[in-house]
Amino acid sequence: MAGIVEEKTLVVMGNGPSLRKVDLDILRNYDTFALNCSFRIFDKIQWWPTYHGSFDYNCVSQHKESLVDLLSNENPIKKCFYVKNISNSNKFQFIDLIPFGTSNKWNSSKKDFNSFNDGGNSAINACQVGICMGYNRILLIGVDCNYVEVPGATIKIGNGKERVIKQIKNNPNYWFDEYQKVGDIFSSPQTKKFHLNPWKQFSRKCNENEINIINCSKISKLECFNVSTLSKEMGISSRKTVT
Repeated sequence: MAGIVEEKTLVVMGNGPSLRKVDLDILRNYDTFALNCSFRIFDKIQWWPTYHGSFDYNCVSQHKESLVDLLSNENPIKKCFYVKNISNSNKFQFIDLIPFGTSNKWNSSKKDFNSFNDGGNSAINACQVGICMGYNRILLIGVDCNYVEVPGATIKIGNGKERVIKQIKNNPNYWFDEYQKVGDIFSSPQTKKFHLNPWKQFSRKCNENEINIINCSKISKLECFNVSTLSKEMGISSRKTVT
């Protein structure tokens, strides 16, 4: 008779607008994985994730100094995962990506950090890092896949990149307005190519490998996972709104 596999839960935090409604205090007793420019708000709100990561070469290059500070400063973050070798800190883990679309490899253990199959976007890669660390139940929050253009806020600069030229006071694409700042360069979102289709492929792999992924965003356009609420999945009752 096969033994019962113990559930190990990780909350992967996309940066979508639905995260605005989440009371982060209810996450303090859970392992969380935040991404990319979310580092801009941690000190301000005095909240830090268990892990932080960026699987975007442009993001790591542009914000290297801030990411090194995140590794160097005293904070509760246990580990940071980046695609450029930027630090000797024991909190840092270099992720050596296999280019997206060139491999079908399933990342399943920490040794795969040295040859890591890119899942297509940072949230998928955060899930895969979690799987490599033994998490088998992953709650998605803020993974909304509903990016909209903000007229006049950015300009295209070639090679699939855009630059922010105007501060967006009420940014509809992220969970806090300062996520993007004037001068930031980012990859032009291609929702179908790098989000919806890769998530579908990843969901099939998760089913094959008995990884339970639950989408806890009511406004998410992802249709490949079971949908629930964060409060239900955490088995809590909260007076504040969670989505």
